[in-house]
Amino acid sequence: MQTHPAGGHPLSAESSDKPKDRYEDYYIRTVSNAIDILELVSQSPEPISMARVAEFIGQSKSSVFRILCTLEHKGLLERRPGDVYALSNSGFSLKSNQSLVKLKCVAEPLMRDLGREFRETVSLAFLFENHIEVVAVVDSPQRIRMYNVVGGIIPPHASSVGKCIVAHQTEARREHLVTTYGIHAFTSQTIVDATELDEEFRRVRQQGFAVDREESAPDGCCFGAPIWTSRDHADAALSLSLPKVRLSDESKIIESLRRTARLVSERLSGE
Repeated sequence: MQTHPAGGHPLSAESSDKPKDRYEDYYIRTVSNAIDILELVSQSPEPISMARVAEFIGQSKSSVFRILCTLEHKGLLERRPGDVYALSNSGFSLKSNQSLVKLKCVAEPLMRDLGREFRETVSLAFLFENHIEVVAVVDSPQRIRMYNVVGGIIPPHASSVGKCIVAHQTEARREHLVTTYGIHAFTSQTIVDATELDEEFRRVRQQGFAVDREESAPDGCCFGAPIWTSRDHADAALSLSLPKVRLSDESKIIESLRRTARLVSERLSGE
């Protein structure tokens, strides 16, 4: 005879004689339910109602409501019109690590191709909760070169990948990212005026790429193109960086960079 516990995994009737799980005495049901709710909401293609959540985890609506309120208060979930819940756009996302692994698997071979074509540094940046971070780098083989470091935090206002990503966020998210990092002048070319910066973000959205002309480092130029990690979000960007003295054919760099970023986006979406 087979019995099926709540998790749905079949166990034999004799399993009742097995030793008790060593974690059983420390198990907190409410924490487990909260994790289950986050997983459910993250996997749902659209915002989900409290009734559906309660049905899924097998708890009363009152218990589920308390958990939902707590997750909303902590910024992990947001309640939308119609009393439905979705992952917060500015909060923790259970999909982040999975999305990042997939992004790197798709992008890194194409980054190496781009690096071989131009012999310059190619970088991949990704948007996390409240910052933009370098997640992959293909170094230039040249002795004099621009460089990036995996794990480095990217300025949202003074780098090509930062501008590409921030430009495609909501106005509230743009303000949050820029305010969190701060508008610092790295060089005399850095845009530090809020109005000019808004115009720069508008220009990036319109033209489909961004340029850093000695804005983050003297004598350095960087071109960036957004990567659409989903149909509605450009949460990553690709860049090619080089010393100003080697900059010649900008149009060729921009064309190749945009083509590579577009190919990464298409492969991520399965098109």
